[in-house]
Amino acid sequence: MNPDTNPHPASIVQLLQQLRDEGMTLLSQEVALAKAEITDKLSEKAGQAIKLAVGGMIAYAGLIVLLLGAGDLLAFGLRHTGMDPEVAVWLGRTVVGLLIAIVGAVMLARAKHAFAKDTLVPEQTLASLEKNKNWGRAKLHSVHESVA
Repeated sequence: MNPDTNPHPASIVQLLQQLRDEGMTLLSQEVALAKAEITDKLSEKAGQAIKLAVGGMIAYAGLIVLLLGAGDLLAFGLRHTGMDPEVAVWLGRTVVGLLIAIVGAVMLARAKHAFAKDTLVPEQTLASLEKNKNWGRAKLHSVHESVA
């Protein structure tokens, strides 16, 4: 058989070129998807971090004022039990500060857990890449079968 009249080499070359072209297009689309997904997740995390910081500063300012008042109120009560006024002020503010520090530590632990829960891994892209890998294998298998 004359190699110029054999349709297989031309069709194999065409199939390989088509596979290459589709693979390049697919890779470009996957990269674009990964960029979009990561950008979206980073924007979401940045918004969450800003809200967390602003809320924390406002709450902190209010909490300082409330804690001073609560410490003074407890000191007032301690003085009425006969405790030395200076010790009562120190003890009242220390007790209130300690309680609030415990509450704050619990809140920070919860916020850290919630923040760490999400990942920046582009999950849709990874799933799509797995699907595309299987598609590429199937294409190569079909090219192999058409040659055989």
